[in-house]
Amino acid sequence: MSPNNTDQKHSLSDMLYRKYKGGRDSVRTNRTLDTAWRTVILVVGLTVVGLGLFFLLFPGPGWAVIFVGLIILATEYAWAQRLLNPLKAFTSRLALLFTSREFHEKRMKVILATTMIIITLAYAYWSKWGATMQGFAPLVEPIENFFNIEI
Repeated sequence: MSPNNTDQKHSLSDMLYRKYKGGRDSVRTNRTLDTAWRTVILVVGLTVVGLGLFFLLFPGPGWAVIFVGLIILATEYAWAQRLLNPLKAFTSRLALLFTSREFHEKRMKVILATTMIIITLAYAYWSKWGATMQGFAPLVEPIENFFNIEI
């Protein structure tokens, strides 16, 4: 990546941020528009946080959606920013942990040990019963009897 690409990306983000801040500052001068803006941010942010809470109970990216909702709310509300600061600090520490060399080495050791155990168990099963379900009879028979099927 050349320096020009990073400068262009940086300047594009700066330009978009300046444009947003300029528009937001012009809205702040009008009390009615400012109240409407803050109300829209509150409704959208709380809706996204509520959707994130829903996703915690059901399949979906719950914490990520809650995080996005807090980011939306933090653009206008100090209480949301106060909630977001410890969350940002925690995710930064977590990112450092997951990208550390020590964590990578520990994870690779766990993966190696787990793989060796699975291969050893598979080899032991294969050498005793071959490619049949015979070794699983104590587990399979109650299921077959309960559903009146043969596996």
